[in-house]
Amino acid sequence: MGAGRPLMGRAREKSIAAEALRAKRGVLLTGPARSGRSRLLAAIAEAQSRPTFVIETRAGVVTVRSGTSDRRALIGADDVADVVAEVEFRAGVLVVDDMDLLPDAGAAALIDALGASSAVLLAALAPRHEVARGSIDRWELLRPLVEDADRLNIAVGPLALAETAALANALRESRHGVGPADDAWMMALHHLSGGSPGLIGELIEVAAARGRMHAVCPIEPFADLLPGGLVASLTRMLAPLDARDRRLLGVVFELGAIPLRHIGSVVPADVLARLHDGNLVVASVEAGSAAVSPLLARVVHDSAPREEHLDERRDIAHRLLDLLRHGDVLTPAEEVFCARFAGSVEVVGPLAEPLAAVLPRAALTLARSGLPRDSLAVIARVLDNGPDLRASAALILTRIALEDYAEAELLLRTLPEPASAAERELALHVYVRTLCATCAGSEAARDRLRALASWAPDDGDWRIRVEQAVAMLSLPNGASFAERAPSPQPVDAGRPDAAVVDDALQAALAAARGEAARARALLRGRQETHGWEVESDLTLFLLHAYTMVMIGEDLVVIEGATRRRLLSARWADRQDEVAVLALLDASVQLLRMRPDVAFASLQIPRIAPPESFRIWFDAIRAVAFITRGDLVHAAEALERIDAASTGRACGAFPVLRETVCARFEVANGRPDAAAARASRAISLAERRMPVLLPALLQIMVDAGVPLSEVRERAVALAERFDLAPVRAFVADLHEAARVDAQPTLDLLTSRERQVVDLAVTGASNAQIARRLGLSVRTVESHLHHARTRLGMSRQERFGQAVGAPRPLAQR
Repeated sequence: MGAGRPLMGRAREKSIAAEALRAKRGVLLTGPARSGRSRLLAAIAEAQSRPTFVIETRAGVVTVRSGTSDRRALIGADDVADVVAEVEFRAGVLVVDDMDLLPDAGAAALIDALGASSAVLLAALAPRHEVARGSIDRWELLRPLVEDADRLNIAVGPLALAETAALANALRESRHGVGPADDAWMMALHHLSGGSPGLIGELIEVAAARGRMHAVCPIEPFADLLPGGLVASLTRMLAPLDARDRRLLGVVFELGAIPLRHIGSVVPADVLARLHDGNLVVASVEAGSAAVSPLLARVVHDSAPREEHLDERRDIAHRLLDLLRHGDVLTPAEEVFCARFAGSVEVVGPLAEPLAAVLPRAALTLARSGLPRDSLAVIARVLDNGPDLRASAALILTRIALEDYAEAELLLRTLPEPASAAERELALHVYVRTLCATCAGSEAARDRLRALASWAPDDGDWRIRVEQAVAMLSLPNGASFAERAPSPQPVDAGRPDAAVVDDALQAALAAARGEAARARALLRGRQETHGWEVESDLTLFLLHAYTMVMIGEDLVVIEGATRRRLLSARWADRQDEVAVLALLDASVQLLRMRPDVAFASLQIPRIAPPESFRIWFDAIRAVAFITRGDLVHAAEALERIDAASTGRACGAFPVLRETVCARFEVANGRPDAAAARASRAISLAERRMPVLLPALLQIMVDAGVPLSEVRERAVALAERFDLAPVRAFVADLHEAARVDAQPTLDLLTSRERQVVDLAVTGASNAQIARRLGLSVRTVESHLHHARTRLGMSRQERFGQAVGAPRPLAQR
């Protein structure tokens, strides 16, 4: 009873139960499968100072035990009555797990005996709807016990987010020796498990087996193959539902994080009661909302395709529109649902106006989603009634998502001129995304953006907004961030003050020049009042995060904030936001030397980003492959970059590409080519992307450039650029310089020492390879690494030092 996972949380339930038992009042714990009711029952029983008598069913025989060894069978009603009398006499507690699974005769005898005594009962059982669905006779048998007002009924609900985190961290540490997860991982785990303790344990095992203990999500619910044990658990949780219940559960999932005030209007009361009893519609990670686990939704959708039961969906869509008609506000997911399934409504009917208001917004939401093609039908419905800027904007964004860039460019030329500030903001976003995706270079894009000031020539704020969008394209990776940064805002959402945005832009540009102190000073004011946790404006967040990545500071804080935003964007299916946040997180993961986690982040977007953005993905992906030693896939990523028009990525991309290629050359055993590339790239990085300087200097070291030469160059760069990573690199070189001027072979690995020992004798690389059973390429690699460790140049040869006990590197 209650063995296995530790019981974490449940403090409220334990406290309430303990108080009731002290008052000699019975307690019933009701909860569905995988809710942890048995562990809670065991924890409450173990905390009792009074004698406990535990009734169990073993191999079909009902037994009772007190203590650890005193166990006896309960054969008939008299035996049961005797046990209840003993519990009453000794002022103990009678504990029964899975009471609804006791044989009918045993359950009846127990209920009768309890009714005739004052013995205190502590029992766990399934919710009433689950019991009744399995056997109405069994429910009628248990009804007097459950409905007895003298007993306290405690519903064992899902764990709260904090309780999920406590349990998950305990399991990570005890079973896998892994430290606590970050907030985003815990949010994803809670979202996937719905707070079910059983699913939490199984998901952690899956994450550990698949190397996702530090990824954004423990498992991809609709992409990964679900293990059989997890499917069995999910199926068991869904077992008490009939076909109608399952359909409605799937609909609630499609509605996303549905506001609690809406769910009662959408789901019939009897179905909602069963879903709640089964812990299937649970509190979301968003306050005031409910959600369905995507794992449960996958099992439901696999058995009931979304296209079925359109009448039922239309009814729900009409209920949502009626809420909107009466002044409520629908979520974007609810608006999309209405646009898809409301069908035709009477032109003069009460739902015509709310549907007309929903359709353009839903079109935009779908255009930014993982299913952009679904927006085309909605856009057509809007444009059939006349021109509409939002629908036209959605059509352009859809064409970009579908990689039909030529069509997007043509449609941009026919975009209606915006008539309001909100429409101008949306149109600016569409222009930026289209020009970044289709234009041959950032200079042409900047010129076309500046022309948009003519939309409101007398509006000073608008002219500033246009210039800020232009300035974003001047950042080293401006195309990737500018595509998303001028994000469309809700009509009633105010943008931050222009001066605040300008400070953030200037900070990013300062960071790109290697001026860390100035960058920090420009961000300090906003960070003191709007830290990473509460910054609501995506443009500012991206600029701030980009700045800190460029100067190499606060990476852990940026990681946490980025991953939380990434999860939110995923759950809302805003794929344009997902793409830029996934790239940002992957960049941070590489800086933190986590290539596997970087891969997981790069795989999150559901649609391919435009080419101008995609080459940044390929650059990060190539670095991750090289770090993992997978040179074949790294070469493929570099080939894709070469095939792309890198002019679209702005002037800083070539230095990133050269850095990646130089690292590839080192890994591929071509140190001379790597050193030459790194030397050229350093000159470019000084002008375009100083944050890459430490990586390039390290490549020179790995390529065998003498440490003295690298140290001299690094010191000069540290004097020019105020960047912590550059200073840290110089400090590391000074530490390395403390090694004896004539280092011994103790610095080498055992294999490197073997190779060097033979090289000192004058053996050729081919002879060494035959002697040690290695390839010539491997011997060359060992000699290269030995020279690097000993601080030798590529031209220096290994020789026998006079008076040395072992062969030394001849200096």
